[in-house]
Amino acid sequence: MRLSEIVRFADVRVIRDGAFENLGFLTETQPCSLVFLESGRFAAALRRNKGVSAVLSAPAVAELVPEHMALAVCPEPRVAFALIHNSLAQSGFYWEGFETAIDPTAEVHPMASVAERNVRIGPGCSIGPHVTIGERCELGGQVIIGAGAVLGAVGFQTVRTNARLLEMRHAGGLRVGERVHVLPGAVIATGLFRQNTEISADARIGSQSFVSHGVHVGERAFVGHGAIVNGGVSIGREAWIGPGAVVAHGLDIGPEAFVSLGAAVIRSVKAGSHVSGNFAVSHRRLLRLLTELDSQAAGR
Repeated sequence: MRLSEIVRFADVRVIRDGAFENLGFLTETQPCSLVFLESGRFAAALRRNKGVSAVLSAPAVAELVPEHMALAVCPEPRVAFALIHNSLAQSGFYWEGFETAIDPTAEVHPMASVAERNVRIGPGCSIGPHVTIGERCELGGQVIIGAGAVLGAVGFQTVRTNARLLEMRHAGGLRVGERVHVLPGAVIATGLFRQNTEISADARIGSQSFVSHGVHVGERAFVGHGAIVNGGVSIGREAWIGPGAVVAHGLDIGPEAFVSLGAAVIRSVKAGSHVSGNFAVSHRRLLRLLTELDSQAAGR
């Protein structure tokens, strides 16, 4: 698609026409992407992102957009971006639809709700009562979904202006690998743009947990009961996210990392490391600090 084709979706003026194949934020690296630029603070990030081919820019910062990128200007780039995305999400730009297919060996409880289109359920799956599986969800073999879980939900992606609140549609999918267990009451969102939320083989998603859009959960990784994993997080193979933990947007949790229960994680966690606390730091460092504080209190 070319920038000149999006003028029917939003009030933009094309300065340099050009093609794009995806939409995304500046923090993402999908190839040939359309992004938006509101402030000069993000110009360096724009130049670093090799996946960007086209930009919606505020007029005041349009000169900061590199010459090799297609360019359109508008007063509110974030709003225009959301309007364009929502229009494309309904047009087939992101997803080619199909009739729902459920393997004959899968067991779907009669009180479960499965969308009539854009769902695949593999062999040997077990779908419990009151489960909801929305469109653009694909389950591998022997997946177990506990009662009341929701697959294909949405996460927060709201464009806020003084005049209105504009919700961005979730246009991506959800891929669930073989032998994944999703416990009762868990909620997993689809991707926001073309990229999917991915739950890899043998992973476990705990009761009442929430996994937001575009998250990747590695093989044999655990997301504990009541944990919240915000959008764009990558969780490595055999990592552990403890019950009640919160992981901030866009972080990397390395393979075999351990996030203690109740931790609030605001920085990426290296492979094999153990973090605890609010805000989360090295588990050993936290224990030393608590020991020092206890010693100081005892000496008073």
